[in-house]
Amino acid sequence: MNWRYFYIASVVALSYVLFLSWNAEKEIKQEVAEATAIDLSKNQQVLPAGETEDFIEIQNTKLVVKISPVTGKIWEARLKEHTYLNNDDSLGVRLFGFDNATGFKFYLNSGFASEDQKFEIVNVRPSSVELVSTDGKISKNIALKENDYELIIKDVWVGNLPVDLPTPYIAMYRTDGRALDARDNFFENSSYTGVAFNTPDEPYANSRLRSIDERIEYFQRGGWVAFIQKYFMAAILTPSERVQTLIALPPTSGSDTYVMGAMSREAKASDLISGVDHRVFLGPKIRSDLISRASDLELTIDMGWFWFLAQPLMMLLSMINVFVGNWGVSIILLTVLVKLLLWPISAKGFSSMAKMRTAQPKLKEIQERYKDDRTKLGTEMMALYKKEGINPAGGCFPLFLQMPVFIAFFFCLRESVELRHESFFFWIQDLSAPDPFFILPVVFAALMYLTQQLNPQPPGMDPTQAQIMKFMPVMIAVIFVIMPAGLVLYSVANSAISLIQQRAMYKKYGASIYSGSGGG
Repeated sequence: MNWRYFYIASVVALSYVLFLSWNAEKEIKQEVAEATAIDLSKNQQVLPAGETEDFIEIQNTKLVVKISPVTGKIWEARLKEHTYLNNDDSLGVRLFGFDNATGFKFYLNSGFASEDQKFEIVNVRPSSVELVSTDGKISKNIALKENDYELIIKDVWVGNLPVDLPTPYIAMYRTDGRALDARDNFFENSSYTGVAFNTPDEPYANSRLRSIDERIEYFQRGGWVAFIQKYFMAAILTPSERVQTLIALPPTSGSDTYVMGAMSREAKASDLISGVDHRVFLGPKIRSDLISRASDLELTIDMGWFWFLAQPLMMLLSMINVFVGNWGVSIILLTVLVKLLLWPISAKGFSSMAKMRTAQPKLKEIQERYKDDRTKLGTEMMALYKKEGINPAGGCFPLFLQMPVFIAFFFCLRESVELRHESFFFWIQDLSAPDPFFILPVVFAALMYLTQQLNPQPPGMDPTQAQIMKFMPVMIAVIFVIMPAGLVLYSVANSAISLIQQRAMYKKYGASIYSGSGGG
């Protein structure tokens, strides 16, 4: 028995058990945190600093929103259809919210600048609330659109107007820090989190909160300002005819809160009397939905360097899913379609590798014969390549051409909220989270190993490099352990199809399969 292999196998098995234990412990902590939140929501309403009365709750089929009856601030917004944990009893993900323990807060307010009003309740309905200021000057109506992610706010000046007309505004206020109810994993934390603007000159101008150290402003008609996080966002959508300043402000002295919003300019007395309307989107970043709401709003979905490939791939994936009703199956079918479209490129690479493999005995003979004369060795090898019709780079070039597609698919799957909490089959219950049992990474490593056995080892490869290449399947599998299961599923399907295609080409050219030493 080779005790070294036994030792390596034991270490791998122990690591696997430890990973499973760590995953289970993390899930228990998530469930405890969720259970605590549920208990608090049922038994007592914790209030943020400065608020003295319980919140008013309004809701529709998409959102649950909590509003202060005293300040009119919107302190909490939960998404009903997108839960924190992957079960039906879990609370929805919060976009607006606060945590007194950490000091985190993210809320929205609107009204008229320089008017710090206190309110009283006039009327409450299931999906709307009407407030009036205690001095009787301002009326505020907050309502949810039916079966939608939009919040509509109407601020009306009902008292006598001052000589200097007040400036209508709407703004989001947020401290720096991790988004509420965000999952604790590498890909969740690596996605962009920050503020973004839509302007005539820059359809998508973005900045992380910590980078905002001075006032940012855009004077314009229309546009939007949004705070973006993984899968979800809160956006203030302004009318195209309204003249306003879109702003982002750093914390002032003694504060830790950033401000992002819109201040209306050139507002007339008649505008204030009839009321100033504000639209606020609070929901998931689904491309088809965002396109219908505001110009360029879909740019808030980070599709990476190859966005021009990622966007049509996502559209095609969504179309396939309409028919099959399973995102995992849709990923596999789209992978098959992409591989068929790229077959002319892949076939050239596989044929080149097949020819290289059939020529391996002759190459080794030349290497042995001219091992002491590198000039003659190179001349004879090039002559053999020309005679056999071999392109030494033919096997690698097609792979480089396919890399943009892989990178585009990576961003497509990483940023798609459609995959969040969506199951495939059996143990894969969330395609946006890593494989809980690491089965897909292991399958990928096995497929990569089989592919290595097919690939001819490049002539003159350094022995150390050859040994490193043998461990590549394991190294990539380790990386895939933390990747979303949807992306690993795509990689497994892609590798399996490539292996089938490569075997078929080898059979066509009469290249022996799994004989000799594999390479990279």
